[in-house]
Amino acid sequence: MRRIYYYKGLDAKEVKEKLRREGIRVVDVRVCKYVEVDFFADDEEKVLKILGKPLFTDCEKCSFEELFFDYRFWEAHEKLEAKWRVEKDLIKKKYLQSLILISASLVKYCKGEVEVSDQLLSKALSLISELPEELLPLLYVSLSLNS
Repeated sequence: MRRIYYYKGLDAKEVKEKLRREGIRVVDVRVCKYVEVDFFADDEEKVLKILGKPLFTDCEKCSFEELFFDYRFWEAHEKLEAKWRVEKDLIKKKYLQSLILISASLVKYCKGEVEVSDQLLSKALSLISELPEELLPLLYVSLSLNS
């Protein structure tokens, strides 16, 4: 299981290198609004010892909107992916997939991977363009009520 701790004012590259030197299995350290330290939960005590108490941790109860508009794009992506996996309606599934791709695009953008970000955003817009225009507001409201 993975955990994400959120900090301010840390150098992402230094944090990643330091944690890995200490044998911590770091998935990634991303920077957007916060410095997101993404690691495996069994290393939690070590991370706390090295970096101290985070501002907050990952949020299972937060909605997609809360996460997305707080620039927590990885968690927003994960929140929708869980819904996307079980969605049976193909139109809703395509809509969810487009939002997942937008979130993933923003994760890549925050990591400085602009070309990959652009590719993911292009895929998302392509999916959105395939959806019936009149359904987009209804899908958004439906997603908001169910998240």
